[in-house]
Amino acid sequence: MKSHITVVGAGPVGLAFALAAARNASAIRGVRVTLIERQTLALARPLGDAPPSGAKHFDTRVYAISPGSKTFLESVGAWQKIPNERITDVRAMQVWGDEVGKEVDGKGDNEAGKNAGEKNNICFEESVAVAHIVEHTVLMNALIERLHASIAAGDNIRVIDNESVAAISEQKTHRTLRLSGGAEISADLIVGADGAHSGIRGLAGITAKTFDYESDAVVANFKTTLPHENIARQWFLGDSVLAFLPLPDQQISIVWSVTKMRAAELLSLDAETFAETVAATSSHALGELTLMSKTSRVALKKLTAHNWVQPHLALIGDAAHAIHPMAGQGANLGFADARALVLALQKRSSFSAVGDMRVLREYERARREDAATMGMVTHGLRELYLSDFKPLKRVRNRGLNVLNKMPWAKSLVMNHAMK
Repeated sequence: MKSHITVVGAGPVGLAFALAAARNASAIRGVRVTLIERQTLALARPLGDAPPSGAKHFDTRVYAISPGSKTFLESVGAWQKIPNERITDVRAMQVWGDEVGKEVDGKGDNEAGKNAGEKNNICFEESVAVAHIVEHTVLMNALIERLHASIAAGDNIRVIDNESVAAISEQKTHRTLRLSGGAEISADLIVGADGAHSGIRGLAGITAKTFDYESDAVVANFKTTLPHENIARQWFLGDSVLAFLPLPDQQISIVWSVTKMRAAELLSLDAETFAETVAATSSHALGELTLMSKTSRVALKKLTAHNWVQPHLALIGDAAHAIHPMAGQGANLGFADARALVLALQKRSSFSAVGDMRVLREYERARREDAATMGMVTHGLRELYLSDFKPLKRVRNRGLNVLNKMPWAKSLVMNHAMK
């Protein structure tokens, strides 16, 4: 007898879980997957015409995919669908403390400048890529293309799009979802993958602890006059956090976490002034910048659901946890959730159903601590580096210098980030 798993939310994490569950249907001992999405689930429109300069156009929403997440996406057949020219490997990461500009790239010719930069700069380098930068649209197209192929191949997966879940009722052995169009679906397990504002979480009566950073992430793409050398760069500036992520075609994607008032000011600037402001803030680390995209802003909040699981229901991705984007780990945490839930379903005993709490608690135990740790780290770093308290400034910059001289400690940090 087949188990029915209904996944609500067809973002990258929901799609990846649905594909993984369907692909491992035999290992889960017979499963049929239904994917519900409130929007039309089709290949995204082309990325658009090239800008006037003739350079390629890239999404401003990008992901830093860890090697572990890449392996998971390969296992569901999605990574292979991403064109190589849309992937940028990150070969190193550099982080600056307060005194921005003392060292531009960790390779300064001036010895005095290099020594000054070492006071508050740290560089993580690995022999392999530490992450892979991929655009949201490109990743979604790869996952949707793989979904269509899975359906065409007769896998146990179906899609209901342009529908939302209006209500959920619980029975002893399953749950019933009533859709906005009136139809009802019976599910042995509901997987809520519908984001930080999860409707499934709300309908299930699961509360969440939230922290409003009262700040926004300003995102945009730029062409640079100096090569980025496949290095991800981040500056803690005392009043904001600025990150540069490398893209193909000598471009970068920036994420600048600032106060809401500052975000409004930045978005009001003309393209040339905005580009010069970003370049100056990074002490022209990559030379002059040319704006290549629209500029947008995203409100920043930290969220943790009080419960990730209930009988016949589990939350994954941002529906369970949302963290500050400074570490670029939000999507990776979601993919790790999807992997862990599939594994828990595979490992369950022959006497357990997919919606049993014993099975779902194993998933929650496997993932909750890791997500909580990453949330605390990003929250703590933000609070530490945005503090004006002088003793804290000395501690944080000294800490960067100490960590930079401890290869084993840096390896621990990188090993966690690369999962």
